[in-house]
Amino acid sequence: ISNLVGSAFSCYPVTGSFSRSAVNNSTGALSQLSGVITAAVMFLTLMVLTPMFYYLPKFVLAAIVLNSVIPLVAFGEARHLWNVKRHDFILWVVAFIGTLFLGVLMGICVAVGLSLVIVIYESVRPQLTILWRIPGTTIYRNMKQESSGSFIPNVFICRIGSSMYFANASFVKDMLLTYVTDLEDVNPTEYLVLEMTPVVSIDSTACHVIHDIVADFRSRGIKVAFAMVGNRVEKTMRKAKLKEFVGESWFFATVNEAVQYCLRHQHTKRLEQAHGDSMPPKGKTDIVDISGIDVGFANEVGFSNDLHSDNTMVFITLSQDIPMIMSEITSVFKKNRLTIIRAQVEPLQETGAKHTYFVKSIQSGLKLNEKEVDRLRDDLQVVMKRSLAILHGEDLAGPMSPRHLEERMARLERQIGAVFDHRGNGRSPPAAAAGPRGPAWRAAIEKLCCYNMA
Repeated sequence: ISNLVGSAFSCYPVTGSFSRSAVNNSTGALSQLSGVITAAVMFLTLMVLTPMFYYLPKFVLAAIVLNSVIPLVAFGEARHLWNVKRHDFILWVVAFIGTLFLGVLMGICVAVGLSLVIVIYESVRPQLTILWRIPGTTIYRNMKQESSGSFIPNVFICRIGSSMYFANASFVKDMLLTYVTDLEDVNPTEYLVLEMTPVVSIDSTACHVIHDIVADFRSRGIKVAFAMVGNRVEKTMRKAKLKEFVGESWFFATVNEAVQYCLRHQHTKRLEQAHGDSMPPKGKTDIVDISGIDVGFANEVGFSNDLHSDNTMVFITLSQDIPMIMSEITSVFKKNRLTIIRAQVEPLQETGAKHTYFVKSIQSGLKLNEKEVDRLRDDLQVVMKRSLAILHGEDLAGPMSPRHLEERMARLERQIGAVFDHRGNGRSPPAAAAGPRGPAWRAAIEKLCCYNMA
């Protein structure tokens, strides 16, 4: 009757005690009909069978209850929580002990209170992630997740891991000061880039702390840039006049844009220091327009095993595109017993190019391990250095091995021979003079490729 009435008001269903439910479950009950049968048996027991249970010890009833309750305690779930996250295991133990000794309501209240303490503790100490760049790309990742990255000289990049409010803003400031101080001897910081993607909101206290962070670092000669600021955070910062204090030019859509601006600003600052007294009065004019400074691309080779689930990604950036470089790269992959799953080539600025390769090991069919990555990096750097030297007309007869020269000659012979066969006029040159490996053929190739064969 109580459940029937309560159903009209969205009430919790009324049920029996935990011990009776455990006994009911252990007997194999599957529906509400078990309650009717239990009520009928209890009625008959009270009316007819009570004299038979009069001398039965009470610990027999306790043994029945304990035997029924033990299967309901999920020890497997406790082991799972211990392996996954210790905080959840502690909450499980507190809830279990609390309900066992203090009652259901009080035990749950204690567990909920402890969970709130844990949540507040974790939010008060947000994760600050140090980012570095994958060589050959504009991708910045956590240095703990990406093992083959590189830092930008004099630029410290940090991601704030959660929203900022009165309880954690001071912690963020202290940690940033600690990081910059620790890096003073290794990579002196001149620019601090804060990646704000996880920061979805800030309060007034956080605005004051951000103001203090910028002012404190400026007093140390360190400029602060903000990247990937969300709409809600930007709106709050604008209302607090933080954007006016920091400067509109120090807010960027991506981390790469922020880093490039910092490098341009650093170049301008170096020129100002070099000119010294010949500089115009500060605030009147600038010696160099920052927007006109070109931050070019260097010749780099980068790797990542984390950006793709199945393949190792190889990034090759060339400040000047090199003819036939893809055949050289392909031969390096073949030499290292790698298979190319996919390849992409993108132009960079006017003369550069960016190559992206998705590769796997032929032997294992998996991503490359650390030793394979190191070996491949060395081979690719040798190929890039040699190709750039050839492009600039340098003499490589000394450094290049005879075996490599022979392979290069054979490859060029096949390529030129294919062109001649395609465009021939039907007359074949004499085999001794112009055929493959003939003296005339070799002389033509040597003159074409500027080789100095011994």
